[in-house]
Amino acid sequence: MTECKCFCKWIVRSLLLLSAIHYPLSTTSAQNMPHEAGLWIAVNGQKPLVTPDTGNRGFFTNPTIEHLYYQVSTNGVQSLSVFAEHIWETRTWQGYWSTFYFPDKQIRYPATVNESLTMTTLGLETVRNLISESGFRFGIGLGLGFGLGGASAQVDTSGTVTTYQSATLWDALLLTVFARIRYSVIVTPTYEIALMLLGRYWSFPFIGPTSSGGEAYNGPSLRAVSELGYLAGICVGF
Repeated sequence: MTECKCFCKWIVRSLLLLSAIHYPLSTTSAQNMPHEAGLWIAVNGQKPLVTPDTGNRGFFTNPTIEHLYYQVSTNGVQSLSVFAEHIWETRTWQGYWSTFYFPDKQIRYPATVNESLTMTTLGLETVRNLISESGFRFGIGLGLGFGLGGASAQVDTSGTVTTYQSATLWDALLLTVFARIRYSVIVTPTYEIALMLLGRYWSFPFIGPTSSGGEAYNGPSLRAVSELGYLAGICVGF
């Protein structure tokens, strides 16, 4: 736990340091507009670095990701943005499902389970442009956020479907390291529209329910996520 706290503090300090660095403007690395808002999406295409098993159920192997951001500060080379990211996935598995009855009675029976896990994260991210040529930009960045979410399961037993919700909220810390390509397709004196592609390492170094929930359903036994993946999007500078 102490090592995890030290690691998180190091990430926070690194992010704040990067966001505080100001470089002089240049024609080789400057951004076009002082403000920017954009939307990233991804459907599947994520490669887990943690081996899928019966505990983590393979989350998040093929998630849907939606990522909104708004640039709040820039010096023309490096920017700081706030973001909201929503990630969700449903995984199907077959096995034994346990139901608890009062007092202390447990029944296990074969079932087909559609299990879902969602997380909505708010945070900060910073991007440093390294290459700029006409409408093309290439940069690298870091992101840090905190999320809340939950799990649910639709359990099918011989045609009878029962839905369970996680007994408690889930929370998570999100860390990202990424490389971004951005190309302006429309540029005017007052605004621009650009297409973007991003490759990233992203991780929930801790993720899980905020409490045990007792014997009630509380989601898969997933407690950490480590992934390589992509996002594609569009942004408007103004």
